Amino acid sequence: MKPILVVGLGNPLMGDDGVGCAVAECLVRDPRLPEWADVIAGGSDLLRYAGLMEGRRLVVVLDAIQDEAAPGTVATLDENAAGLEMRQEHAHHISALQAMRLLSMTIPADFLLLAISIASAGIGTDLSSRVRDRLPAIVEKVLGEIEYLGAGKLQCS
Repeated sequence: MKPILVVGLGNPLMGDDGVGCAVAECLVRDPRLPEWADVIAGGSDLLRYAGLMEGRRLVVVLDAIQDEAAPGTVATLDENAAGLEMRQEHAHHISALQAMRLLSMTIPADFLLLAISIASAGIGTDLSSRVRDRLPAIVEKVLGEIEYLGAGKLQCS
């Protein structure tokens, strides 16, 4: 089993909300992806992939975040990120950050959220031009994080 799992989250039927899945699909095809990392496009339910996280040292989650940053900006957060407001409409919806916190209680891996800024999400299968144009830079940033973090995790073995 590879020590790092990258999970791209989002709903590809909701425009920019699907950016995490889009980035995961790009990573799978990228020859620069380190051989010690697995990547999946995970839809919108992180908890369903708990079994795939077992035995990993690091789980990197890619997900959209609606904030004030320029679309396509990538912020690095761990499961203990403070000050990040997560709207929860009702008990059956939890954010990626909340899911990471739950998973970290039972899975002895480090969790990291790479939050990709979007301006909005709406019905549609295409990313906005502002986010789509930033995909190469987003993929580059994610590859850099995986490489940096993975090197540290592999040295600790």
